[in-house]
Amino acid sequence: MCIPGDRNGLFLEAGASERLFGSPERLGKRLQRELEQLGYHAQAGSAPTPEAAWLIADEGLHIVLSGHIRQQLGPLPLPRLHLDKSQQAALERMGFRQLRDLLRLPRKALTRRFGPALPDYLDRVLGVLPDPRAMFHPPDTFSSKLDLPAEIHNCRALLFPLNRLLEELCGVLRGGDTAVQSLRIVIGHEDHEDSLLKLGLQSPTQDAGRLMTVLRERLERLHLPQAVRELRLDAPTLLKFNAGQHSLFRDTPAEQRQDIENLAERLQARLGDESVTGLTGVEDHRPEYSWRPRALNERPDCVALPHRPTWLLPSPSRCAIGDYEILAGPERIESGWWDGRDCRRDYFIIRDSHGSTLWAFREYKPHRGWYLHGIFG
Repeated sequence: MCIPGDRNGLFLEAGASERLFGSPERLGKRLQRELEQLGYHAQAGSAPTPEAAWLIADEGLHIVLSGHIRQQLGPLPLPRLHLDKSQQAALERMGFRQLRDLLRLPRKALTRRFGPALPDYLDRVLGVLPDPRAMFHPPDTFSSKLDLPAEIHNCRALLFPLNRLLEELCGVLRGGDTAVQSLRIVIGHEDHEDSLLKLGLQSPTQDAGRLMTVLRERLERLHLPQAVRELRLDAPTLLKFNAGQHSLFRDTPAEQRQDIENLAERLQARLGDESVTGLTGVEDHRPEYSWRPRALNERPDCVALPHRPTWLLPSPSRCAIGDYEILAGPERIESGWWDGRDCRRDYFIIRDSHGSTLWAFREYKPHRGWYLHGIFG
């Protein structure tokens, strides 16, 4: 089956898909309908040979058997054939006007007058000779541009054309079993520098709804310096997609992690990338210096320390140890002499009168006394 556009076309081997999609004619109509929803115009035709399918696609014809090719393609005018221009001119001077005129001639006569290329071409059309075609390899990137029919002055009005670009992108992703984790949207103005919008996700996806949710949040924060005339969507890297199996109640660890990722993406889109971060470990014995903020796409590097609390207070708070019950300790920490923030402490796990488990230390240097420092969850 062949689907030609204004300049290019796509060959599909549809024989193995009949049980799933029906006849090539039915599959062709479905593809035409879905391409029209994306704003493309295409015609589909099918035949037992690639060249025959290409020649009849403009008429939307479908040939089932090889024996019908000669009859169905006979009325085609010579300019429709993929012939050398000099051969076509010579044939027209000799009075040939249609494909059937050539098919009536003996092969030896055609070979003697025009060489073996012309009869070999006709044999490929009829299926006498094989006609292998190069396989299509999708690109590793995606880029699509959309010229708007009218100027857009409102960010919210950009959702409709951007949704079309996202649907086109996700169709390419599903077809190639790939996904994206970052997008680049260029918003073109007539007399102003283009506006740039970057989208980053926590994990690869091929879900247009998820991308649109993040994009909607970003557009609410976007200020348009001028009316928009065109849009371009770029996906610089297409990643392999690992589709997991979903459970009925979305209670698997992978699904729960995905829900957290979706929330983080929406918060970043609304508040900014710098406002939503994660935590990672730092090799330092002092608790207040043993962590730092990290970007959400940065891999965390932490070591589990179950004897230390989950939450640290913003700064240690003085306390009277007599008001608490000591459960465990001490843990001596003496460090920091090299950077001017040296300390000498004994840490204890304690319990208050309400039953809360806390973390406190006795400071010997630089400020002696007892301090609360953390809370066990």
